[in-house]
Amino acid sequence: MVLQVLTKNIELNSQSNDYIQKKFQRLERHIKPVPDAKLEVSLTSSRSQADRFVVQLTLTGKGYTLRAQERGPNLFAAVDTVTDVMDRQIRRYKGKAYRTEQARRAGKAGSLDETGPAADAVGLEDVDADDLLEPRVVRTKRFPVPPMFVEDAILEMELLDHSFFLFYNIDSREYNVAYRRQDGDYGVIEPETG
Repeated sequence: MVLQVLTKNIELNSQSNDYIQKKFQRLERHIKPVPDAKLEVSLTSSRSQADRFVVQLTLTGKGYTLRAQERGPNLFAAVDTVTDVMDRQIRRYKGKAYRTEQARRAGKAGSLDETGPAADAVGLEDVDADDLLEPRVVRTKRFPVPPMFVEDAILEMELLDHSFFLFYNIDSREYNVAYRRQDGDYGVIEPETG
C-alpha cells in the first residue's frame, strides 16, 4: 500500500516511519485493489497525556471512503489503535459489499455464488459471519432546510444539542453539514462536484 504520511507539530524518524508502514501493510490483505491511503499524525497540547498523539487514516477507493481517527499517549499506541479500527471498518465494508452483490445476483439470476466484479473488487475471501450483521434504518426524519449562514447553522445545532446539522448555505448556494469536532471546534462538509 502506498501510504502518504502527513505530520503536524511533529517530525517522524525512520523508526516511526518503518513502524507505521509495517502496521498498515496488514490492511493490504483485506482490501484489493489498494486504495489511496493518507495518514495524518499530529501532536496536540492536550492536558491529558493519554490523548497527545492523534492519528487519522483515510482510505479512498472506487466508490467508498473509510476514515478512522484515534488518540494515544504515544505515536505507537495511536497507530496500533487506528489500525485496529480501520481493520474493523474494512471488514464491515466488505460485508456490506458482499450482501449487495448477493442481492443483485439473487434478483438477476437466482444464484448466490461468491464471484463477480464487486466480490473481486474488495477481496471478499475472508468475510466473517459476524461482519454480515449490520445496523438497519429504523427511522426516517424529514425537516425543512431553510437557507442560512454557517454561523447560524452552528447556533441552531447547539440549540438542538446535536453533533451535526444539515443546512442550505447562503454563501455557497449548496447543502452543507455543520458538525462538532472532537477537539471542540466546528467543521463544515461541502459537496464536491465534478
